[in-house]
Amino acid sequence: MFVNSCSSRILLYHGICRLAQDTNWVCTSPERFEAHMRYLRLRNLRAVSVRELLQAMNSGTATGLVGLTFDDGYENFMTALPVLERFGFSATLFVLASTPRENDWEHDNAPKPQMKLLGAECIREVAARGIEVASHGMSHVRLSNLEPGLLEEEVSGSRGLLSELLSEEVMGFCYPYGSIDRAAIEAVRRAGYAYACTIDMRVVGNAYDLPRIPLDERDSLPRFAVKLEAFSQNRLAERILRRIPVSVRS
Repeated sequence: MFVNSCSSRILLYHGICRLAQDTNWVCTSPERFEAHMRYLRLRNLRAVSVRELLQAMNSGTATGLVGLTFDDGYENFMTALPVLERFGFSATLFVLASTPRENDWEHDNAPKPQMKLLGAECIREVAARGIEVASHGMSHVRLSNLEPGLLEEEVSGSRGLLSELLSEEVMGFCYPYGSIDRAAIEAVRRAGYAYACTIDMRVVGNAYDLPRIPLDERDSLPRFAVKLEAFSQNRLAERILRRIPVSVRS
């Protein structure tokens, strides 16, 4: 059903909000997020779910489409949803099947951001409003080198729970922290997912380790434009971005 590789752009956001201290760079303010979406519209680009993007690539109709993803299932995604609806965009929301109340997993830097996560009813509402809901595992653990039984629970178990919650088959998976190895990829494939997203690390180079463009509050419109346009050019963005100060504001 789906293509085996992906050269189209897929954007990655986490929280859509402002934090007093965002030392882990997991948030994008509502204003900057809306500016990013408006930029896409002005460039005649349409943001869609990963499922829709890959279906379009498979049928040769992906021109003008950009994949849009949100990791972790934060409650503040409800701030982004009206923006997406206003622009006629869709997206993929990766959520934890255990539906915890807050993001209590590990973070690189202190202080750890404290943000509420969507509950089961809100997850169903999001899906009913046209957003693809997909799995981010059970408990947001690193999957590389994980014990086989735990790996199976994180990958296959989460698909089962979310499919039951939504009354439809969940097709996508996202590796927490972008942590992958061949065992994790094989577990995702064996569980019946059609695709999986990482960040930039690729192991097999097919639909089970799709790279994405990470975005946060530091990405002013100049930086956003560079990331968007250079993504398919052998990661040229990394070299160009060094010339654009993060203090540049749109």
